[in-house]
Amino acid sequence: MKTLTGILATLIILVLIPGAIMTTSGESLDEMKIISGPVNGVLLQRGCHTLSIYGVPDSSEKVDIVLFTHHRRDVAWAGEQLVRNGAKAVVPKKEENLFTHVEEYWNEFQTKRFHDYEQQTTKVLCRSIPVWKTVAEGDALDWEGLKITVLDTPGYTRGAVSYLFESDGKRVACTGDLIYGDGKILDLYSMQDAVPELKIGAYHGYAARLHEVVDSLNRLAAAKPDLVVPARGPVIDNPAEAISKLIGRIQGAYRNYQTINAGRWYFGDDRIHAMLERVAGPDARVSWMDNAETVQKTFPDWVIPISNTRLIVSKERAGFLVDCGSEKIIERIHELIKEKQVRSIEGIYITHYHDDHTDRVPQAAREFDCPVYACEEMRDILVHPGDYRLPCLTTESILEVRTFSHGASVTWREFEFTSYYFPGQTIYHDALLAKRSERDQMLFVGDSFTPSGIDDYCLQNRNLLHPGFGYFACLEILGQMNPNCLLTNQHVGATFRYSADQLAFMKRTLDERVDLLRDLFPWDDPNYGIDEGWASLFPYARHVEPGESGRMEIRIMNHSPHARTFTVKLNVPADWESDTEKTLEIGECQESAMEIAFKPSADVSPGLYIVTADIRCDDFSLPQWTEAMVTVGKD
Repeated sequence: MKTLTGILATLIILVLIPGAIMTTSGESLDEMKIISGPVNGVLLQRGCHTLSIYGVPDSSEKVDIVLFTHHRRDVAWAGEQLVRNGAKAVVPKKEENLFTHVEEYWNEFQTKRFHDYEQQTTKVLCRSIPVWKTVAEGDALDWEGLKITVLDTPGYTRGAVSYLFESDGKRVACTGDLIYGDGKILDLYSMQDAVPELKIGAYHGYAARLHEVVDSLNRLAAAKPDLVVPARGPVIDNPAEAISKLIGRIQGAYRNYQTINAGRWYFGDDRIHAMLERVAGPDARVSWMDNAETVQKTFPDWVIPISNTRLIVSKERAGFLVDCGSEKIIERIHELIKEKQVRSIEGIYITHYHDDHTDRVPQAAREFDCPVYACEEMRDILVHPGDYRLPCLTTESILEVRTFSHGASVTWREFEFTSYYFPGQTIYHDALLAKRSERDQMLFVGDSFTPSGIDDYCLQNRNLLHPGFGYFACLEILGQMNPNCLLTNQHVGATFRYSADQLAFMKRTLDERVDLLRDLFPWDDPNYGIDEGWASLFPYARHVEPGESGRMEIRIMNHSPHARTFTVKLNVPADWESDTEKTLEIGECQESAMEIAFKPSADVSPGLYIVTADIRCDDFSLPQWTEAMVTVGKD
């Protein structure tokens, strides 16, 4: 038999991520081959029997058994059609429902996506597949005399496994998306999760499964594979070195993140340090930024805090509300009016779209007969929240929103109001500067900062790391504020202000983060690894009648440092019509969109259908990367 190490020499592996195409030449194993494509289709052949790990791009390939490492649609597609053609599916036991009860998942998600605080990726299969066998840690499959051992390797998904087998005296590990290439990983947003033992919910659990990734990598290293074949990316012929690099990079990036974590203010140093130790080990240390100066007497006499709302009150007792997320806020305002502390409400300003800041805005606008204001960038998500796939969506549309352009100022009573696009905690976020005098002014920052740092703990909020974007833009705005200006976060009882040194510290930490993430991810720009929404179908939920033509947009943010041409193909049920492949040219660090048409058949059964889009560029291919929900025949 030919040597296993020779496999690297014959395989031409088309790697998923930009800049990582590897071509080699030489010999390969008689019984194992890897079929090039956006997923590394592994085939094991003995006699007339064939087993595949991951699947293969060519669904006509005759395969008896497919071993799935995890449920993710953007990998599982390579084995899905093989199973529909008769192959037997072996899946991780902990993820069985995401193979066998997919319709239930999507039907529940129609409403669950609103007020969503779980923050789990929705790259889930569109339809269920039959499962032959489930596997977990320690299980062994005896296939044609070859023993394949199962290793639990959660992290990238909650229940992922790896498969290990020996051939010609060498150990091979197929690890799914646990590791990529020379010590990298595809993204962080896939690992957002709760930390129950520390009473930290998923919304605040920035890549919280990184500790499982590290544990899984250590478990993999202990198995001492000679060769790692990941689901995507180049075959790894020095696993020990690659694993060591990845663990070091993960721990370095996570230490950087905790340095300016706003969550310290909410959860305390002990819990945040415990989160750090989970990932970086018991001896992990971090040089936290000193907390900002706080004003414990809280607010000037012209600001009334009500839960996570702030009420600005003029000398003549007119009120201007900043956010309104609950019935209790409205009840309290009625009490203030009854007590004659406030005469009327003359406007509502919205800092960001999250449900706890917007759920009762339409009601408040009706009851107090006042207009609603926000920055231009937020208008559409306030009017059409259901069109988006983002955390903490409200079901309440705010149909009339008056918008400010960035930096626009207006006079209200004795105040000068200035509105800023302020993409901090979310990409759809603004801030309001209320200025009564040079010494008496306050910036309402929504949820973007606390005295301990920045509120970027939920990766699905799309906190971009380009110069002039995201928190870089917010820090620039803070640097322009009058030194007397106080900041108020709607969830923080004290007002606060940063020093110039603290602003510089946060900027420097973010600069370092960019470099650390550039090493951690295989993309040509690290923003692809923190921005799940860089490619999306819009609107996320669409209704059409049977036989009726529909349209949606594909929206793509080109994070790359150069222009790109993206090719997009919509995947619809077999009896539907849709546009053929379409291309979209996008400049460096720009977002663009184009329409894609589709049409269900006239005799289609009413119900919910999931359509997906393949995204391809000159050096990467991402099948079924993003999805939308199409309801046919019922609204």
